[in-house]
Amino acid sequence: MTVPQIIDQHGNPVSSGARMVREPYEGASRVQRDLAGWIPYKTSGQAALNFDRDLLTSRIQDMARNDGWASAGMDRLVDTVIGGGWRLSSKPNWRALGIDPEAAFELSSSIEAEWRDYVNHPGRYCDVTRERVMGGQQALAFRHRCLDGEALAVIYYLPRGGDYGTSVNIIDPDRLSTPMAQLDSTRMRAGVELDRHGAAVAYHIRKQHPADDILVGADFNKWERVLRETRTGRPRCVHAFEAKRAGQRRGEPVFTPILRKLRQVSKYDQFELQAAALNAVLAAFVTTPFDQEGLMESLSGSGDSDLVKKYHQQQLAFHQQNPFVMDGAQINFMHAGEKVDLSKPAHPNAVFDAFMRVALRNIASALGLSYEQLTMDWSQVNYSSARAALLEVWRGLTARKTNFAATFMQPIFMAWLEEAIAIGRVALPTGAPPFREYRAAYCTADWIGPGRGWVDPQKEADAAVTRIDAGLSTLERECAEQGLDWVDVAEQRARERDKLKELGLEPDAPLRPTQTRDRPMPDDQVAA
Repeated sequence: MTVPQIIDQHGNPVSSGARMVREPYEGASRVQRDLAGWIPYKTSGQAALNFDRDLLTSRIQDMARNDGWASAGMDRLVDTVIGGGWRLSSKPNWRALGIDPEAAFELSSSIEAEWRDYVNHPGRYCDVTRERVMGGQQALAFRHRCLDGEALAVIYYLPRGGDYGTSVNIIDPDRLSTPMAQLDSTRMRAGVELDRHGAAVAYHIRKQHPADDILVGADFNKWERVLRETRTGRPRCVHAFEAKRAGQRRGEPVFTPILRKLRQVSKYDQFELQAAALNAVLAAFVTTPFDQEGLMESLSGSGDSDLVKKYHQQQLAFHQQNPFVMDGAQINFMHAGEKVDLSKPAHPNAVFDAFMRVALRNIASALGLSYEQLTMDWSQVNYSSARAALLEVWRGLTARKTNFAATFMQPIFMAWLEEAIAIGRVALPTGAPPFREYRAAYCTADWIGPGRGWVDPQKEADAAVTRIDAGLSTLERECAEQGLDWVDVAEQRARERDKLKELGLEPDAPLRPTQTRDRPMPDDQVAA
């Protein structure tokens, strides 16, 4: 009896045992046709960026400048995460500081008041270039975080007439590089200087952007070594990025995985627009009953070899001398025997809309947005689907916001708070320890960003009230989700209540009649 055997593509018998040894994982197969040629180069996270980062970021920046979808995606990310700027909610760790909660609350109120004046000062002294308030600096830094994969800033002390000397300068990440294009080493990776444990201790920043070499007096071939922090622990250079792999010292742009597809979608969009524009023009073609051979044959008896040429010249002259224009449309009188054939436009493409939806959904998903947010098309969603999509998106954007707050805003806040306490603008409670010994405890804070918004305000407001009444949430949390500070809300409500009493109005009167949804209206109130 012959035992059946399995043979490979070369006709050689393959035993089941040998096959199992050679391919324990199908994803690692070297013989499957769809995988055999897929052997990517194995590299570390930072090594991959070293080779490709400049070209990658330049392509992404070009797309953000010239492509509408890339620009829209970038704007949505910045608007959703940063908005007009974050509000500080200071929360000193009163247990670690050894002070009572009331003293901690007074301290946090003082810190928030001083911070608000500092970041919104009309002189914009919080910016080295004096171009932006802190909200504008946050937006610019986060834009770099998305486009370049990282945000870079240097903190200066520049007393220039404002209340504080702490000033921030946003740096283009393209300027962070190893001096004179030297090879990286174990202590220097892409401009980031490391200690023996791999922690960043200094950053080498080019004096000018590499593309500014045409500027007169530009020191674009000189670098400045900026310490991460001073000897006393005051932050000096802020480098905010989110590593995708261990050992990664530079950031990876969020557009990286979808750059190729985004480019193809952009080109396809342009080609369809060009085709539609061309086909929108009503083209007309004039045909003659004579072909070249028939015309020559009909004129061959005359003995004149130039008759064909003369005929065409006469035909052209006739059309040029007999135009008729009416309301912008030109009507031509036809030569004898001629007729007009009109073209039939084949665009817009019937599948264009469906294709673009699928492609843009993939792009939006990679950016951490919903398709509706990216395209501003809400025509095919209902309350449930919109709410579910926004909840998932909000979870991802909250994670990005938390990371950016910890790596970018907290060092800046720490540097400012040290100055505020040192110059006496923020007074420490009696018995509180020195700032430098308890930096983390003093700098504990939440950052309130843009509000999440409401799909159905009535339903979601009722749900918020229910959560608070059930003890599952707090006024602080519910206000923060809408971009509000609960203390400001409570104080404003108290002022309004006092004003209503002063005017002789009932402060507890409902602003609208109580709704009785399930109770039918009396007959005399039913509309005719």
